[in-house]
Amino acid sequence: MLSHRVRESLVGLCSLSVTTALAVGLAACGGSTAAQSQDDSGAAAVDGSAVDTGIAVEDSGATRDASGSRDAGADAGADADAAGNDAAVAYPAFALDVPTIQNNGEAVLSAPVFVTVTWAGDANATTFNTFGDQIGPSDYWKTINSEYGVGASTSGPTNHVSISTEGGFPATLSDSDVDNLVAQNVANGTWPAPTRNTVYVVYLPKSTTFTFGGLDAGGVDACQTGVGGYHTQTTAGANQVAYAVVPQCPSFQLNDIILSASHEMNEAATDPYPNSQNNGYQGFNDLSWEFFNFFQDELGDACEMYSWAAVTTTEPNFAYNVQRQWSNKASLAGHEPCVPALAEPMYNTTFLHQGDAGVSTQLDTITANLSPMGQGYPSSVPGRGFKVALNQSVTFPIGLYSDQPTSAPWTLDVWGATNPIGQDQNGNPINNGTATVTFSKSTGQNGDIVDVTVTPTAYSTLNVTLVTIRSVLPGATAHHYLPILIAPN
Repeated sequence: MLSHRVRESLVGLCSLSVTTALAVGLAACGGSTAAQSQDDSGAAAVDGSAVDTGIAVEDSGATRDASGSRDAGADAGADADAAGNDAAVAYPAFALDVPTIQNNGEAVLSAPVFVTVTWAGDANATTFNTFGDQIGPSDYWKTINSEYGVGASTSGPTNHVSISTEGGFPATLSDSDVDNLVAQNVANGTWPAPTRNTVYVVYLPKSTTFTFGGLDAGGVDACQTGVGGYHTQTTAGANQVAYAVVPQCPSFQLNDIILSASHEMNEAATDPYPNSQNNGYQGFNDLSWEFFNFFQDELGDACEMYSWAAVTTTEPNFAYNVQRQWSNKASLAGHEPCVPALAEPMYNTTFLHQGDAGVSTQLDTITANLSPMGQGYPSSVPGRGFKVALNQSVTFPIGLYSDQPTSAPWTLDVWGATNPIGQDQNGNPINNGTATVTFSKSTGQNGDIVDVTVTPTAYSTLNVTLVTIRSVLPGATAHHYLPILIAPN
């Protein structure tokens, strides 16, 4: 599901989806990157002062000895380029510990068929129909989907549905109204018959107020809560059918709506039945990334909350504002995981394994308690991190890596310490814990190793404190992150 917030500049928050990897299994969301951004709100420089009031960061000034890694400031010799990149160091310099999104057993749509549903008189209907027809053969679609076994989608005039309603557009629709609309029209044959590969993409009229739960039942206005779209499934006669809903919120431009649609169409193809017991690509392989991404964990969700999530394609028959989507293949190779990738180096930090400069990061199995998030959430979820008693410290190494030389060393700091790390069933935020963080040095580049010391000063009601190390390269569009869970047990 797409929601509209941003991570330093995060796009959206969908409160409907929880990863099946946590054995919860609710609905699946997606959306657009038009509203706010998660990129850099509230981050502070590493200067010994408090960061975000919750996590304090310092540069201790210490550097690792020769058994660790080179000091980023010591590359003035013949083996370094003008930016200090060591010619003898491989890119990436280390075996990487990076996130992927898991397939939970559900087959993807190998040959998706998109049925575009609009209302008669919608001024944007022609654009939506054309977008549905053109996305499948595009290089963009191949780039974001080929590694997952999703082929080119098809559509066309026979898959364009126009709804006529007496009196014009509906004033209000709820999520259950749309579910009934899809189920009834598919079951009675009014809409094109479903196959295993069919996805119905429903674009709501701009003047229609769309709610979760219905206004008369105390529901919430989806647009006001920042939801740019979602996809799910319903039963239509004897068939389970996949569909996506894309509202045209009053604040959205046409580009925003198309971006939301690209997000939902990709997720519907790679996770077509998100509420089934064994769903498709949904759920990070690392609990810390679930917290970092606010438990939005499908392929579109993983990239939606960056300020640079949108990309404008320039293909002859496909020129649209669409969303970058998560690539497991790129992530594992140490490249930017949100594709199509930016034209700049990927750079970040990673936990270290045995054999990396003789240093390894000794991670513990920790336990999070998700029950404060509401009914159905487990009280004991294992993950990786560090077990640390309150007001005690743990020190561990991380490695800096890039997939090509960078123009300069980059800076490390702690990002988003006061951001919520969850929400309860009523939508109330659940606050992070607090900690003090110090780095042995606060700048570096590919091949450097930095020691991080974390001292938790309070734990959240979820039994964890999330510490997110951010890498910031001067002049780069994207910043990158390493989320780390600290827990008392």
